[in-house]
Amino acid sequence: MLGMVSNFNRQAHTFVGGEIGAFVRGLAEKSKRDLCVIRYERLGVFCIIEMVSPNRDIFIDIMNLGKSLGNFDRKKAHELNMRLFRPVTCDETSRYMFDADSDYHHTRQEWNSEETERLEKCARGE
Repeated sequence: MLGMVSNFNRQAHTFVGGEIGAFVRGLAEKSKRDLCVIRYERLGVFCIIEMVSPNRDIFIDIMNLGKSLGNFDRKKAHELNMRLFRPVTCDETSRYMFDADSDYHHTRQEWNSEETERLEKCARGE
């Protein structure tokens, strides 16, 4: 969902205010971007977005906060600052992709060994 371009729809999206809205508006002023917090009604998740069209009808997801605004802590605030003021370099992107690929293959390998063990138990009648 991150980096996804979407059309704003009043039935599908709701703007969120409160403390997090004020925090994001403060970052928007510093970064000269049109940032806000919305809730995807169908998915039930909150996202920090950037409006990219002058009509405020097209936006990009910057950060997914999950189903609760309580997930936004100091670590997420720091990550948001880094995304806005220090974009990821090509080397970091390559490292992130390598790590994600490695995690995926290790998970598959663990699942495969568990499945092999289960099949051996079934063959033995356990």
